[in-house]
Formats: sequence, structure tokens, C-alpha cells
Amino acid sequence: MRLHISETANALKESRGAAERPDRDQTLVERAQQGDTEAFGELIEQHRNKARDWAERMTGDPHMADDVVQDALIRAFLHLGTLTDTSRFLPWFHRIVRNQANMRLRRGGPHRKEKPFASMGRSADTDRSRVDWEDLDSILYHLSRTAADAAAKDQDPAESLLRKEMYETIHALLHCLSPKERGIFKAYFFQQLNPEEIAAMYRMTTGSIYTYIHRSRQKLRKEHIRVSLGLLPEKRGGGVLAGNKVLQLPEWPPQLSVNTTFGDSVGRILAMLGDRRDTAELMCVSTLAFRMKISDRTTFADGIYIFDWRRRLQAFMEELGYKISVLAGQLADSPVPLLGAVERFPVVLPIEEAVLPFIRKYIDAGKPVLYFDTLATKPYVHEWAIIFGYDDERRIVHLTDQMLPEGKTLSYDDVADNPVRFLAGIDGCSARPPGEAALRTQAERTIRFAVEYARRGCDYRPSTVYLRYTSGLAAYDRWIGHLRSGHTVPNRYGMGQLSAVYAETKRYASQYLRGVTLEGEAMRLTLLASEAYEQAADAMEKLSGVVPFIRTSEVLAPDMRDTSAAYLETAKEFETAAIGYLEKAITFMREGK
Repeated sequence: MRLHISETANALKESRGAAERPDRDQTLVERAQQGDTEAFGELIEQHRNKARDWAERMTGDPHMADDVVQDALIRAFLHLGTLTDTSRFLPWFHRIVRNQANMRLRRGGPHRKEKPFASMGRSADTDRSRVDWEDLDSILYHLSRTAADAAAKDQDPAESLLRKEMYETIHALLHCLSPKERGIFKAYFFQQLNPEEIAAMYRMTTGSIYTYIHRSRQKLRKEHIRVSLGLLPEKRGGGVLAGNKVLQLPEWPPQLSVNTTFGDSVGRILAMLGDRRDTAELMCVSTLAFRMKISDRTTFADGIYIFDWRRRLQAFMEELGYKISVLAGQLADSPVPLLGAVERFPVVLPIEEAVLPFIRKYIDAGKPVLYFDTLATKPYVHEWAIIFGYDDERRIVHLTDQMLPEGKTLSYDDVADNPVRFLAGIDGCSARPPGEAALRTQAERTIRFAVEYARRGCDYRPSTVYLRYTSGLAAYDRWIGHLRSGHTVPNRYGMGQLSAVYAETKRYASQYLRGVTLEGEAMRLTLLASEAYEQAADAMEKLSGVVPFIRTSEVLAPDMRDTSAAYLETAKEFETAAIGYLEKAITFMREGK
């Protein structure tokens, strides 16, 4: 009880310090309640260290404190709308942190098997229940009992056998650790040394020791999964010998680069295979040039990514004459940045054997792999990329990044731990390029999609309740509504990405329509539609100039909102005209005139 009172007193003291700048916090809270994630991120950045201090004092363990804070952040984000007094954010957030800490510490609660590291090795718990061999944390907790406790049980033959089995189990997994990780792990769990003592031995900080222990636990969890699946150490990765291969990236000048990295990556993959396609063709045949989707909450950029990735990619590649294989999934209990796009994906294991053989297969065959990267370089958050090499000795893959012309590398662990697993490789292609008749049919199909999407919107809708989007021409009204509304705070970062991407896609729509192989009145109407798309792209580019694509938490000033809405109204007027022309063109196609 004394500890609880002390924590509360400290929290009140800290909240009084924060009250010296109430206007700043209150403004951020009010913006965040309107759905501005940038404001929420800035708010949390100011108070994250306080939250972690609270959690560590309550749990007595740095790693559990990290988990507590992460859970508290999620709940704060989901329930921020319930905070009626926006000037009381800090005490409210402290209460959430305290509740999450108590849930993890309370015996019999949902985290009853979880024990803080700091409590291991000094617990007076006399529970003699057997180890849960399916739960590595249970094994480690049992392992970390005090030496005195272990000695007291030496008289029990069953207990001695249990400890022998336990040591053998752990030692069988330790090969996955580096020598330094193994040494620190043994010092902590086997020799019962505390982190301060280990830090002195290795001339490291105590925080670094906790990081090593945390990393080792993660590696052991993965290795435990491998062992349970019968994946022996010498068979990890699907082969005995380590290999490496890096494919040559083709030259990709800036004028070929596309903000929509789905289309950009497919174009680069085809170029690596010797098939250089016109960018406008790729953007339109993929239907990306004719799509527009806006979140119903605010101007988030996520609508760009919300479509059926598997079906769209397979249909697109079939249009181009290619057959592909897709490896898709999501990790259990992981934060998924684009839940609406991957909620139908199966849950997969976070081990490299589930993903690296796929990569090696295509790279060894000289074919790059399409990959969804959730570690994209800023200002991006997540984007499609190309894996074009791997190295088993260094345990890395080589991949492209929109902001790094030379590309970058990710570790095998980064790839296995990606909460969104989406990879695709090309298996084969048609023997001959399509003839003029096939290209005309393809153009007609693409134009029909453009009209159908504009009038009826997207047929892919997330089943998750709080994810709602407006698509097609109606997306303009939703976007303008966010800017005109007095109750919605537009997300400036999202505005920048939306305007940059949609200005570009409408430009490619115009270019594609100018080059289709239609005849007569259908061609004349299509050219008029092309001109209208060009005008819509101009308006969008002006909007992009007002709100550039940069990472910022600044809000849009009223005059910027009015100017942006005016440009969107102009763009909508021209795109509506374009769709009208295409509808008439379809009539002439149907009648064969």
C-alpha cells in the first residue's frame, strides 16, 4: 500500500509539472481525439519516459515495463475519446499504465504465467507445480529459481530429474545465440547473477544487459518453435550449406520511379527480367491509376493500401502474361499497420524457415521477389519493395527502398518478424506478347473498370468495424468534407501522401488513355477523357504543392484547408467529366461503331 501511495504521489507531482504547459498538451489531446495520429504520437513522445518510469516502479522489471507501456499506449489510443477533461491527460494515462501493470502482476489474471525478470532468482514462491513445457517463459522461470531453493529440492528424485531435463532442454536451444549472448544468458539464468553483476563482468551498462537478455529470450522462443516442429539446427533455412546471391538491379532513372510503390516495384521486377513496360500501362492495367480511397475518419494515407493484394496482383500479372506464387500471412498478437488489407491473411510463424526458402528459391532462379516492407525509410511508413539478394553467412536480404537508390539490407529476423508477410515471385510467362486485338480488349476492360470504380467504389471492404473508407468519385466529397468540417482535424502527413500519389496516378491515367488502340468516336471520347484527367492531375499537383509529402505534426491552417478543398473541387469536376466521356466511349465500343 505504501508503494502504491508513493507512486500516486509521484504521478501527481509529475502531472503538476506538466500543468505548466497545459495548453500544449490539451491542444494535442483535442487534435488526437479528432483522429490525428501525428498529434497522438507527439503527445506520447513527451510522456513516454514518465510512463516507463511508472511501469518499472510498479513491476520492478524493465522488460515487463516495456510491455506494460506498449499495452497502455494501445488502450490510450483506442479510448482517448472517453477523456472528457482534455487538460487531465497525464493522470488519466497514469491510471491506464497502473491498470495494465496490475493485470500483468495479478495472479490468476490473463498474465498469470508471466513473471518479471527482476523477480526471477529471488522469488520465495513455493509453488511446486511442474513446468509447462509448451511455454518457454515457464521453463525459464523455473530455471531461474534461487540456488537455495534448488538445493532444498535436491532430496526429491522427481524434482532432480525435472531440473536435469530442464537444463538439457535449454542447452539444446542455446546454439541459436551468439557467444556473447550465450555467456550473458548463462550468467543470468544458470549462475543466478543479477544484471548489475553481469554488466560489471562485461563492462557494459545494466540496460544493455537487459537488452541482451530480452533478445536472447526472443531467439530462444523461435528456436523452441523450430524444435517442436522437428526443424533440426543443421537443417535451418532448408539447406546444409550457407549460400548467397545478389541479382543486378537495372538502372531506374527518377522519371521511371512511381510514388505508388506497388506499381513501381512490379515495373522494376519486370525490367530485371528483361521486360521493360511503359509505366502508364503498368499503372492503368493494374487499375492503380483509377483508384482513389479516403478514410471516413480523417485524411489518413492508409486508403492507398486498402485493396485485395493477392487477387489484384494475380489478376494484374495475368493481364501481363505472367503466373505468380504468393506467400501471405500475419503474425499472431503483433501490431499490424494495415489491418484492413491483411485481416484475411492466415496467422503464420515468426521463424525464418517459414519465409527464407521462398526467397532463396526465386533469387537462386535469377528472379527478384516482391516484398511488403514495414521498415521503410522515412517519410514512408511501409511500402512495397523488391528483394534482390540474400546472404546466409551475414543473415541478411538485399532489398530496394524508395528513399535509398542503392537499396538496403534487412536481417533474417527482421523479415521473419515482419507483422505483415506478403511476398510474390514470378513462376513463368507467356511465350508471345499480346497482339493488337488483345491490347484493344485489355484497354476496353481497363476503361470499364475505371467507370465502374468511379461510380460504385471499391468492392473490397475491411470487415474490421472501425475501418471505413469512401472510394471512387465519392472519395472527393469525403476528402473535401474532412477539410470543410469543423469537427475533423485533417491529418497533414496523410494529406501530403494522398495528394502526391493521386496527382501522379491521374497523370498516368491521362497518358494511358492517349495511347490506347481504339477507333472512331470511342477513340475521340477517350482522348477527351485523357485531357480531363490531365486537368484533374494539374489540380492535384497544386494541392500537393500546398501540402507537400513530409513528416510533420503541424496542423493545416484554415486558409490552407480552404485552398486545398478548392483544388479538390476542381479535380473532382474534371475527373467527373472524364468518367462521363469514358461512359459514352463504352457505348460506342459495345455497339461496334
